[in-house]
Amino acid sequence: MNIKLPHMPYKFDSPEGRMEITVRRASSPGLPDDRQPFSAAATFLQPGALALKRIPLSASAPTYSGVMQTLIEGFKISPGGHDHESVEFRVLTALTTATGVVILDE
Repeated sequence: MNIKLPHMPYKFDSPEGRMEITVRRASSPGLPDDRQPFSAAATFLQPGALALKRIPLSASAPTYSGVMQTLIEGFKISPGGHDHESVEFRVLTALTTATGVVILDE
C-alpha cells in the first residue's frame, strides 16, 4: 500500500500510544558516517518500554530533505508483512487511518 503524509513533522495516535514520524541517518555497515543514507521511522513519544523502539518505514534517500519529500509525496508501507499481533502491525495500520494520511493505492 502506498500512502503520503499531509505534512512533516507528522504525529498520530496508535493503539500503542502517541507516535511521530522521524528522519535520521540509517546505519549501513561499511559506509563512512557522512555517507550514510537517511531513513524514516515511526517513533514513540511517550516514556516506557517502547520509548526507544523505531518502526522503520520504506522512505529513504541520500539527504534529509529527500526523505522529507518522499514522505509527503508517497511511500510504501506493508502492515500485512508483520504478525497481526505485533506492535509493527498495529502502528502501521493506525498510520493508514490517521487524520490527513492519503492512501494512494492498495
